[in-house]
Amino acid sequence: MANNTSVQVLLPAPSCYHLPDPTFHKVPERYTMNLVTAIVNIVAAPFAVASNLLIFTAIVSRLRTPSNLLIACLALSDVFVGLAVQPGYITYRLMENQLRAVPCFVRVVYANAFYLCCGVAFMTLAVVSYERFIAVRLQARYNDVFSSKRVLKYMVAIWIINIMLTSLQWAGINQISRGAHLIAWLICLLVAGVANIGIILTLHRNRRQVQPAHLQMAEKLRRKRELKLTRSITFIVGVYLLFNLPVLFVTIYHQILEQDLKTYNHYSWTETLAFLNSCTNPLICCWKSRQIRQGVIAILERMSCN
Repeated sequence: MANNTSVQVLLPAPSCYHLPDPTFHKVPERYTMNLVTAIVNIVAAPFAVASNLLIFTAIVSRLRTPSNLLIACLALSDVFVGLAVQPGYITYRLMENQLRAVPCFVRVVYANAFYLCCGVAFMTLAVVSYERFIAVRLQARYNDVFSSKRVLKYMVAIWIINIMLTSLQWAGINQISRGAHLIAWLICLLVAGVANIGIILTLHRNRRQVQPAHLQMAEKLRRKRELKLTRSITFIVGVYLLFNLPVLFVTIYHQILEQDLKTYNHYSWTETLAFLNSCTNPLICCWKSRQIRQGVIAILERMSCN
């Protein structure tokens, strides 16, 4: 029995298109981490799908402002995380534990869904950060850059770009495709970071300035709403970066810099942390936005009455 097990572990994994061949010889060391993270994702995935669908529906049905539509795009990517990425991760880790092998179909779905959803999320964060920067810093140009129709076009473009980047892997240039993904993510992080620093500095400067006495009440209320929205979105971006930076650093360290990892457990916990962000985003949106919260409550009340 022991001999058969050792032979099974040492057999090479069958080739699976453009994906690198996984190794399973260290599975005993990773068994507990695989099991724990799989269980966490089993619990989190249904909540991520249901909660983000509520956010997306509430915004699309009645709250179609540019900022909210970008949040809806983020919620849509989180829905796909719960529908495809997390189930792929769960299946991968459990089969790795039990069979020391993962079918090619599971590996393909997981890898492609992971890069697609992460790419959409990072690009959306960059756009929503830039949108808020324009809103607080260059108010006169806002309508020239952002409107509901333009934001819808931006959303479609974001999905198309990431589908194309992910599809490059099937052209036999897997390393180039993944490198392009990671470079794009870093650029998006840079844009989001610079924009949010600009937002913070602008808000700090505006707080020190005395508002003109001749401002009408309507204008004061508009500025107050913009300030509250900007703080809420900055908070969402900050939490997203907190949850997703670890997996980005691990991926760059291992796949781009080609440095050795002492254990693949780093992938397990950083990926799970990133996936859990799909659960925190809806909670933050409902907490920080009264309109979204009321929209979600209205949907739930209609569902309960039917």
